[in-house]
Amino acid sequence: MFATNDYWNALRPDARHLHIVRALAARDQDIVFCSHSAALIHGLPVSYHLLDAVHCVTKASAPSKSRGMLKRHGMTPHEITCVDGVRVISLVEAAVDSMVSAPFADALAVADGLLRTFDIDRDVLKFIVEELAESRRGAATARRAAAFADGRAESGGESIARAVMIEAGMAPSDIQPAFSDPVEPWREVRPDFLFLLKDGSTALGELDGLDKYDDPELTQGRSTTEVLARERRRESHLTLLGMPVVRFSMHDVLTSGRLVYLLSVGGVTPSTLAPGDYRATGDGRPKK
Repeated sequence: MFATNDYWNALRPDARHLHIVRALAARDQDIVFCSHSAALIHGLPVSYHLLDAVHCVTKASAPSKSRGMLKRHGMTPHEITCVDGVRVISLVEAAVDSMVSAPFADALAVADGLLRTFDIDRDVLKFIVEELAESRRGAATARRAAAFADGRAESGGESIARAVMIEAGMAPSDIQPAFSDPVEPWREVRPDFLFLLKDGSTALGELDGLDKYDDPELTQGRSTTEVLARERRRESHLTLLGMPVVRFSMHDVLTSGRLVYLLSVGGVTPSTLAPGDYRATGDGRPKK
């Protein structure tokens, strides 16, 4: 398998992984993918650092050894389906298979993605995880991710940021809440995170994802300049709501202690947050 340097270097890690998967599938029509590879094939948000190996199924009774970047998992899938010509375990089983093998933050991103895809509520997801994870190693992490999952999160980055907040004892009071736009009242404006504080005030959190500037699905044909201008208008309208807005990047999220520090500057700490969290505001189904 090979690709030209210029083409390969221009691809994101998830696209590279899918290229390898499709090449392997073309070479071996019997191969079945599982775990993080299967979750990615089904379109779920899988963190890049989990894509350093390609995961496939081997017989549980006589498992083949893993070699190189091909990691084999001895299992008997409940169902095998085909996605774009690639044989893969089912979407639900792929999600749980990925969740039990991932840290909490990455498992939460997959769990949120499954809720968005299936439009099911949190309790259904918890039941699914209980049935499929059972006593597997990592089942406790998968159960915890299911308990905090919410399909209202609009990206894997938002899910990972929320996981960092949860781990720090600073779970948001709501996510993607709707406000009337102060400039254009007939429109809605939705910040990523909302924090209710004990003194009765409110703070907002906003993740600045770089994908929105260069991902064709998100830019919808607009130039980077147009997207930047649109985002700046949105930010100014959020500011006019009269609440502190804490803005942060994925670098801030992934840098230990950085997101917690930025939120504390905005007045959000474990001791200032009002009791409760976002799960009281929705059952995990995505907003329509």
